[in-house]
Amino acid sequence: MLNIFKKKTTPSKFKYIDDIITKVNSSVSYVYSSNDLSGNSEYENLKKESKTYQKQYIIDSVNYIEEILNREFENQQKSVKKRDNDIYRYRLTAFAILNGLMRRNLDYTEKEWISLFELVNEKIIALNRNAYGFSLSDFPTNYAIQQIERTIKKEGLSDELSNFIKSMLEWNSLTDTSTSYWGSDLKKSVSKLSKIVQVDGEFVPFILKTNDIGNEVNAIVNHSGENVNELHQLLFLTYDATSSKPSKKFQAQTEKLINAIGKNKYRKIAQEILSIAVSHPISEKTETYTYSNEVREYTQYSYLCDPSKQFIKGIIWTMSPFSDKETLHILSKLLEKSYTKMPGVGPAAAAIGNACIYVMGNMRGKDGLGALSRIKLKLKQNNVKKSIDKYLVEGAKKYNVSVEELKEMAVPDFQLEGGIKSVLFEDYSLNISITESKVNQQWIKPDGKSMKSVPSTVKNSTKLSNQLKELRKEIKEIQKVYSAQKQRIDNQFILNRSWDFPSFKKYYLNHGLVNPISTKLIWTIKNETQSTSVLWIDNTWQNANGEIISWIDDNCTVQLWHPVFATEKEIVDWRDRIIDLELKQPIKQAFRELYILTDAEINTQTYSNRMAAHILKQHQFNALAGLRGWKYSLMGAYDDGRDDELCSKYLPEHQITAEYWVDELNDHDAYNDAGIWLYVATDQVKFKNADGHVMNLIDVPKIVFSEIMRDVDLFVGVCSVGNDPEWQDNNGDRQTHRDYWTSYSFGDLTEIAKTRKSILERLLPRLSKIKDKATIDGKFLIVQGTIRTYKIHIGSGNILMEPNDQYLCIVPSRSPNKSTDKLFIPFEGDKGLSIVLSKAFLLAEDTKITDTTILSQINRN
Repeated sequence: MLNIFKKKTTPSKFKYIDDIITKVNSSVSYVYSSNDLSGNSEYENLKKESKTYQKQYIIDSVNYIEEILNREFENQQKSVKKRDNDIYRYRLTAFAILNGLMRRNLDYTEKEWISLFELVNEKIIALNRNAYGFSLSDFPTNYAIQQIERTIKKEGLSDELSNFIKSMLEWNSLTDTSTSYWGSDLKKSVSKLSKIVQVDGEFVPFILKTNDIGNEVNAIVNHSGENVNELHQLLFLTYDATSSKPSKKFQAQTEKLINAIGKNKYRKIAQEILSIAVSHPISEKTETYTYSNEVREYTQYSYLCDPSKQFIKGIIWTMSPFSDKETLHILSKLLEKSYTKMPGVGPAAAAIGNACIYVMGNMRGKDGLGALSRIKLKLKQNNVKKSIDKYLVEGAKKYNVSVEELKEMAVPDFQLEGGIKSVLFEDYSLNISITESKVNQQWIKPDGKSMKSVPSTVKNSTKLSNQLKELRKEIKEIQKVYSAQKQRIDNQFILNRSWDFPSFKKYYLNHGLVNPISTKLIWTIKNETQSTSVLWIDNTWQNANGEIISWIDDNCTVQLWHPVFATEKEIVDWRDRIIDLELKQPIKQAFRELYILTDAEINTQTYSNRMAAHILKQHQFNALAGLRGWKYSLMGAYDDGRDDELCSKYLPEHQITAEYWVDELNDHDAYNDAGIWLYVATDQVKFKNADGHVMNLIDVPKIVFSEIMRDVDLFVGVCSVGNDPEWQDNNGDRQTHRDYWTSYSFGDLTEIAKTRKSILERLLPRLSKIKDKATIDGKFLIVQGTIRTYKIHIGSGNILMEPNDQYLCIVPSRSPNKSTDKLFIPFEGDKGLSIVLSKAFLLAEDTKITDTTILSQINRN
């Protein structure tokens, strides 16, 4: 066996340690910790020695470890490529014995304890010069502190020891834990030592010694004013937030300290600290290195160091008593940021995000739960969504309502009335209104006239400028909440929910924020004898024929109207009515696609092939699936044991899981730098019941089948490569897939495209610029230009030119098209319809086209 002192003249006390470790290693296969020494005869004999002997052994072990680390450093300097595993093994064993002995009660005196830590700190400083440095995180610091705690309990704390511990608290080796994996253990050490010297109310300042947010946090704490002692005590507690949830002891201690500080004062301090974490950027550092004579780049992402994350987590735990708007706003922003995905790392700060969810899910009132329900729509991690769902379910039980009712109850109205409110700024006012899903702002002069810019009176007043700053924050929040409510109400279709009329008025019709959505939707209202579908027009309920319905009262029930439950005539009547009113619905409803079982699906019984054999852009598909509440994992070009994958959506209200099967498309190495396939091929759609058995399609509720197939049709309609006019050129010799592109680009219309066609049939007579030049023929919008005649496919938006069906490539601009920007479309969100119309407007006046790329194609015979 190895003897590191074999070729050195060394004091015998060092050799005796080497001999003990050599004998330990000869009888134990490997030693990682003191637990591996259990039952070892050499170690047991060492434990039987006197306490004086064992304390000397500990001192000598520190010097022995220094010798081992120096030997490793020498090997490194000599460019020894292969690590000496014997030396490495001896180091592990030495630390294991050291940890084991320090756990025992060795009756340390103050002088012995001070000498030990002086030696350890000396070795840390000496060894920091090399890659095999020694740190307090390696030394059993907390066990050593326990030794002196026992002594103090018996004999009290001397001035000498108190002063030494205070000097220790200034050691960088103890307090700079920003890069240490075991930093949490040293934080415990700091806390233990601080409590020792904090006797009879003596003040010990808290200092966050981290390189990222430490200085900013300390500046806030230093300007905190009165009740400083209690604040610093509380911050020490938050710095020790190591568990996944706050303990009852933590909650009781922090509550007492917050009361002593003052709730409002502490809330503002905590908000300032958390705002630092919100504004702290996710850093991106790119380094270059050479590998096999090739220069490569490596980008590393980071957010906060571990001690800062733990400290922020503790601060979040203290926010449970507060449910004001500012606290919820900060926690919501921090929650979103925490789950921002950093490439190669994962979530930026999952522990902070989990703490936000815990506090928002447990704070007083329903506002925290409402905020969680809104944030859930933005998150992509399914495990996080499940965690939020758990709190929503618990909250629903607590308030004796359903989860959906809880979401409704928690929606803030921002003091809006019908989506409008006016805020005074002395003699001026700012009108805020929701119009077509946008929150608009309009300044009004004292004489009632509008103005375009912020009044100088407001700009030049600190008070009014601060008021405007806060209002703009609220306007951003209104926009976010409004968008979330549109998505939530759109999700209600598949639930087929009912409301009693008083609840409907409270949470929909008369709700300041939801009113602009609910008053543009069709509702089915029933009583014991009658049922009708109505729309709120001029403060009256009117049916599709414009007749006022007067029998509606608080005894009625209300449902969202869906075409799957309507006759064909009723659907046509409502579509005509929406067009006549030029009403732009915030959610596609009157023109919502309807999916009924086909004969082929009845024959296959358990699956639908209607959306099979399409090629989708996988990343776009993944993003859209997440927005629509589906669960999907990107597939990569590596052997992970999966031949195929599925995209699934669970519907708890129906206890049904919908599955859309897809396969990786392995063609010409079509994957990105991360090894993720660029494309996937689609397959069957299936439904499973609560027992996991595949359902016969005729047993699937009509509303569920229609809405699921609508989602799947949307995936294909948005993500298919057939929608990309440049895809066939970008893919060179992929003949098979080019055939797919052609068949999709100019093939039969999907249900979404059929709806688009239905709208075009109604809109064309109203479009003066193109109504005499455009007609619909089957699946094409035919546009008669001066130079050529163009056939725009209503589904894909791709174009063929007569007489020889020559393909015309026009790539849509990402910026809004002025020709269609103010054009009436009966619902929001159909970018495909806008693309078809913008191309029609462009080609109807083809002599005015100046783009050389387009002109070269048009003039080519």
